[in-house]
Amino acid sequence: MRLFVLLVMISFFLLPGKVFSQSFDEEENLERYEFSFGLGTGTAFETDIFKTDAAKVKASPEPLINLSMHYTMDENLSFGFLLEGYAQTINNIPVIIKGETKLEKFDLACDNIGLDVRWTFSRSKFEPYGFIAINLVTGSLQNDDLGNLTMTGMSFGGGLGAKLNFSKHWAASVEAVGFFGTAKWKQKIFTNSSGTSFNPGHAGATIGVVYRWGGM
Repeated sequence: MRLFVLLVMISFFLLPGKVFSQSFDEEENLERYEFSFGLGTGTAFETDIFKTDAAKVKASPEPLINLSMHYTMDENLSFGFLLEGYAQTINNIPVIIKGETKLEKFDLACDNIGLDVRWTFSRSKFEPYGFIAINLVTGSLQNDDLGNLTMTGMSFGGGLGAKLNFSKHWAASVEAVGFFGTAKWKQKIFTNSSGTSFNPGHAGATIGVVYRWGGM
């Protein structure tokens, strides 16, 4: 997955120059609303999910998911909502349940849900942009025997991206992102866990599809 995303991003930026030189009429092609969906890969900053010596597990996006909805103010400025997060399945964690040690599976989810401001540097066939965001962190750790444990926190970050327009309404996108923050589980995951903290930060890259509508 990581190699595929890397190859797509490289080809995206190395397309023939004539593709980028084609320009749109901004008045005719600027749309008010934009929805995007992306998938990718990355690295998470949490290095010890369970906070125990017996189960030291690093968080790892499988995969990285991005959803966003934007409102366009003018040819440069837009703002909106985003959901950036990842899921991870963790197998073979030793857990003592009713006096018996069992190897358990856990499903981790970590999401950054927030507001972002985006600046598009130029409007043409090829549109580079940057954004900053502040987010509420929400997540969970699910196990069939132990139930569901939730976490909350805050994060901030941003990224750089680019869109390649195929029509007035449709485009492909690539985006590099980074988020930094702090979160806490509602309680210790295990009784011998050393704490309740969780690092929701991550960095990665996504490729996606964009749909725009509602002419200005």
